[in-house]
Amino acid sequence: MNIYIYKFIIIYIYIILINMIKIILIIIMFIILVLVFIDEDRIFNATYMDIYEYYIEKFPLPILGFYNGIIRGVHPHHKHYFNSSDFTSTKKLEDNFSIIQKEALQIYNKKKLLNMKDIGNSFFDRIDGQPKEWKVYVIKWYGEIHKNALANCPETCKIISELPDIHIAMISILEPGKIIVPHKGPSTACLRYHLGLKIPKDKNNCYIVVNGEKFYWEEGKGLIFDDTYEHSVYNNTNEPRIILFVDVERPIMFPLNYVNNFLISQSNLSEFVNNVNKVAENQSDIEKEYFTI
Repeated sequence: MNIYIYKFIIIYIYIILINMIKIILIIIMFIILVLVFIDEDRIFNATYMDIYEYYIEKFPLPILGFYNGIIRGVHPHHKHYFNSSDFTSTKKLEDNFSIIQKEALQIYNKKKLLNMKDIGNSFFDRIDGQPKEWKVYVIKWYGEIHKNALANCPETCKIISELPDIHIAMISILEPGKIIVPHKGPSTACLRYHLGLKIPKDKNNCYIVVNGEKFYWEEGKGLIFDDTYEHSVYNNTNEPRIILFVDVERPIMFPLNYVNNFLISQSNLSEFVNNVNKVAENQSDIEKEYFTI
């Protein structure tokens, strides 16, 4: 057997090994993809959306779902709640509680509110199904602070404008006897923060359930959680619950922080985000039940 035959055999074995390695890598990547998507369990739960709606009608939600799975995977101790004192921005909001509270109550009393479902998205129709249930006043939603917000709550807007890691801010009102049904947010890129502005005296009957755990609001104090976990809200009292509702950028390690920043920066490409801003900027007064606050 001459040297050419040896070379041919070696090259043939080399090609086989390379192809085997490629196949193994493809299988590994496929398994990782499947595991990551399985971690985004909303696509397998008819409560939220079916497979067709998730992958076709609601694209690019699958991209966010994949990213959510990665975040949970690289953080083995991933949890549904956080300590608000660990965030500089939320501390500043709490330090200015009385200013924010005063302007929020003025907006509430002037009826400058929208029903959450007025934003015009089927997702909110599902979780805001009762009339006069969940009311909001949008200050910003992945973009600039709205002009009408600058007019109606200028001091609050000034505070928020100094906090670049806040991407959503609105006043959120849950009227007496109302609930917000179980639901999940779409992205782990931000965390959800609530600052209690006006909480019913019977605060034990006004609470939020996140991932099966109850949390209670207190005036002047905040709570922060990952809203991609299932959560629901209950106001079983005879007073409205008023909070400042904020999305604050999730602190995350290198290099995923660049991915996180990119996803947030591309939010203005979303039809949903643009629709929220259009409706909020042109929001008009709506009929509101009156309660003493």
